[in-house]
Amino acid sequence: MFQKKIMLPVTLLLLFIVTQLLSGCAVMRGAAEGGMAMMEEPSMELVLDRLNTAAAAADIAHTCFNEVAVSDEVTWPKDLDNIQKKDIKPLLNALAADGAYAAHGGIISPIKAHIALAQNVLYEIPPDLYAPAGSCYENGEETIINGIYYKINIEQTPDGPQIKITKKDNPSLDEIKRAIDQYVKNIFKPGKCKNKASILKRKGKLKPQPGSNVYPGIMAALYDILPNGQEIKSAYEEYDAVNQKVMALSDEISMLNRDKRKIKSKKEPEGPYKTIADIDEQLKIKKEELKSLKEELAEKKNILTTELDKISEHKGEITDPGQLKVLENIVEACKSIEGLLSDSVVLTTVAIAKLPTSIMGLMNEIQQLTNPKPQSSGLFSAFGNPATGQAIQMAYLPLRLARLRYNAGNVADNIKTIMDVLKNDISLLATIHSEVSELIDIETAREQS
Repeated sequence: MFQKKIMLPVTLLLLFIVTQLLSGCAVMRGAAEGGMAMMEEPSMELVLDRLNTAAAAADIAHTCFNEVAVSDEVTWPKDLDNIQKKDIKPLLNALAADGAYAAHGGIISPIKAHIALAQNVLYEIPPDLYAPAGSCYENGEETIINGIYYKINIEQTPDGPQIKITKKDNPSLDEIKRAIDQYVKNIFKPGKCKNKASILKRKGKLKPQPGSNVYPGIMAALYDILPNGQEIKSAYEEYDAVNQKVMALSDEISMLNRDKRKIKSKKEPEGPYKTIADIDEQLKIKKEELKSLKEELAEKKNILTTELDKISEHKGEITDPGQLKVLENIVEACKSIEGLLSDSVVLTTVAIAKLPTSIMGLMNEIQQLTNPKPQSSGLFSAFGNPATGQAIQMAYLPLRLARLRYNAGNVADNIKTIMDVLKNDISLLATIHSEVSELIDIETAREQS
């Protein structure tokens, strides 16, 4: 009861904030997530799941903004915004089996399901939420990505590497066991791609996009089409460079805190600093650097916002039909990306609220996790019978335990920085959304489409 009393005001405050930023589906998903969180038992697995999924949503949003092609013919901006409840059904078995997606008690998080589907809209091979930076999919690899079984073959051709993917929403138990066995051995081992045909696990492989007026990303299109595009480019590149430094430094601080905990537990640290005193000295230096970088980031954001606010001043100057259609698609894309970022804020905020009780109950959770019971109802019955559902849960057990072991001590280290970056990105997207909408008179454009 005490847990629910804490969660209620946090959730209501969160939903109020998000409602001020967006309307429609994103707010509905946020309300459903908050309500589900109030009813579920505290779980470190679900805290980690929400944080990893939040990071994925933010990364997808950043990728959409900078790397996913936009044109006069692309459909992904509307497809991302039009994911329906019926679209989730093919994923339910996979999401129910994997502890990374299955809410305890068999309830699938609406935000997690939405982000899994968003990845399927954009990627041939989706990003892997739990993979470390630098690790790769290699030729012939069998793996479990976000609850779904993939077999990835990469063939070298004169036109470059060609990827062939076997994807199964309902793999056999043997396939699941074989893929997980391979996956667990490599999931947390840092490494480099061995050749150019390899695919970074945290980046995946994007689908090609159609169209005649094709730009490599939203910002690239704005730079080229808008009269003040080059001024926006200069301001955005300076802002993004500092933004990336903030995130990188936050990761360094997280690693230092991890090593500090290892030393206290009499384990060998991963980094070069071998004593708590040395780590504390580095943490002091890094935190001062981070404070300074955040101040610089705020200045760069103000400069960028000033340039973005000038977009609508050029109303009527752009007359090319193809360019106008690209800008219309950018407006739709901004709406979808804002939804992804708001999803990320919701998941992070709920995770923060659930973290204290989840840490206290971690040992009990691990005991329950290692002794799953057959379920006669709910999503696990979709596997054919309760015993099969239990067998699949056991097959996933090594992967779920590995995630807990690796991540459980690190979830709180850089949450605040992530939230700050998300708020900045949402603010900038809202400005672009508003200014470009006014520039092209979006309502009239939609009526003429």
